[in-house]
Amino acid sequence: MYRFGLYISKTFLFTWLTVVFGFLTLIGLLDSLANGGDIVADGSGFAGTFKYMFLRAPVIFDRIFVFTLVVAILLTFVKLIRQHELVALLGFGISATKQVWLMTPAVVGAAIMSVIFIDLAMAPAVRSLQAWGIGEYKVKNITAENPLWLEDRGRIVRATDRLGYNSLGNLKFFFRSETGEVERIWHAEKADYQDPNWLLTNVEQLDVKDADGESRELRPVAGTRVWETRQTPTSIARLAAEPRDLSLSEMRNFSKRGNSGSKPSFAYKFWHAHRLTRPLAAFILLIACAALMQRTGREDTGDKTLIIGITMGFVFLIIDGAMATFAASGGMGVLPAIAIPLLLFGVTGAYLLLKTESL
Repeated sequence: MYRFGLYISKTFLFTWLTVVFGFLTLIGLLDSLANGGDIVADGSGFAGTFKYMFLRAPVIFDRIFVFTLVVAILLTFVKLIRQHELVALLGFGISATKQVWLMTPAVVGAAIMSVIFIDLAMAPAVRSLQAWGIGEYKVKNITAENPLWLEDRGRIVRATDRLGYNSLGNLKFFFRSETGEVERIWHAEKADYQDPNWLLTNVEQLDVKDADGESRELRPVAGTRVWETRQTPTSIARLAAEPRDLSLSEMRNFSKRGNSGSKPSFAYKFWHAHRLTRPLAAFILLIACAALMQRTGREDTGDKTLIIGITMGFVFLIIDGAMATFAASGGMGVLPAIAIPLLLFGVTGAYLLLKTESL
């Protein structure tokens, strides 16, 4: 039994690594071609294409690794079917259920290692892309339609422009009293980071304390003004990034009440739970794939069931993506959004697996 498990696991892991390399190369090339104009305009030349592909690889891998696991599982069974090894396994009493348990360490282990790699590599890669400003990372994630709000030392700060990785534009500082009432507002045209603080440019002040409806005008603030804060370009990049592009620790931090982020706390809670449950999703999809691929006919090559299995993987991604959209926008709770696709495919896979045992 151990030798059978080792053989199947080796076959799966080799197939999975090949599939991952192929997907990353193909999608990375298409992605770099789509943003080739920005790369050329940046002056990075041919080397910039490979730099972009390298930095985008963790992001692409995060989006596709569950699907690559499905494809690798299916291709492993196709190989067993074509070489008539599946018939031999069944002849030795290794049923579909036992095949699942034999493959579980490799499949779940690959999923866990994928989550660890994504957690370590993706957030720094995204920050590097934000600093570079290529493609969708042209630091336009802070806009008038999607401003950045944060609370800093009792002040409320609002920024509506990202001029560069080290620069923010069109800022407002709301200074509050001990009771929380706004006393005055600063308008700053620009904030440039000069470690450890931010240098403000063209600052104007509006006094609102005791205004009682009186119309008041902005007046220029003389002298150099500095925004003293713990915020750095790196922390601003975290605040502005999509929740999915952060590490688990950053998601957990922003999901806590009172911590700032570009999205509501429930969006960070969802993606935190989503990433942690991917090994479970891999196990459930393994059950469904194993049950689907029990084809032992003499003329059976596994091609038809391979197509059905890939379609099943796409359906899972579509349902999972729809639940993610609902949960990240507040239209559905985190637990139901995570549980619905897992329960749906888990129950279906378990039923198909039990059905193979009764044949």
